[in-house]
Amino acid sequence: MAAFLETRRYAAYLGATTEFNKMEGVAFNPEDKKLYIAMSYIEKGMAKDSTFANDDIKVAKNRCGGTYELALSGNIKDSNNEPIASDFVPISMHVPSMLLGEEMAMDKDGNTCVVDKIANTDNLFYSSRARTLFIGEDSGAHVNNYLWAYNIDTKKLSRILSIPAGAESTGLQVVENLNGYAYIMSNAQHLGDFTKTTSKELQQKLTPLIDKFQAPVGYIYGIPGL
Repeated sequence: MAAFLETRRYAAYLGATTEFNKMEGVAFNPEDKKLYIAMSYIEKGMAKDSTFANDDIKVAKNRCGGTYELALSGNIKDSNNEPIASDFVPISMHVPSMLLGEEMAMDKDGNTCVVDKIANTDNLFYSSRARTLFIGEDSGAHVNNYLWAYNIDTKKLSRILSIPAGAESTGLQVVENLNGYAYIMSNAQHLGDFTKTTSKELQQKLTPLIDKFQAPVGYIYGIPGL
């Protein structure tokens, strides 16, 4: 019963790490047996901490976050040398360099993470036909959050959509082929939510231009079917 009533606590009791911080979206790449996990902030439990009984994760703090790639495999044994009955056991985990955010001093617009890199990754969607991972931001470190496309073969990262100031890029999905066309769907929520960015002067200029009661929904179209 413990595994169902107190899953996280029981997992830690058996030796699993519970140090991940602000874990968000998950996407699966079936062709390469890889899993992608959004880690909005890389800090707190993920940093080195000698007070932990089992300090499994010891990575550098990064408040801009990153998207982790996990390789999956079968025929793996657990810490008791017992076989794990799954073909999808994570055996490695890392952040591709293009998917790691980068901190910076606040610029004139109020951004505190590098604008040409992803900040505080949140929503993920993997398209098998496009061989592309789509990533939506939910960041207080970019004045405008973005929707990004990362081709896993070329390693090219492209910013494909900008969201109104203060809003989160959410509602992400990709229709790979509908009557010969592909569609990338997205929406924005909590417009004008300036939690950590922008000066008061810039906020005063932007606020009259933003209707905080809106939550626009839309899609990118005209793309040949994948």
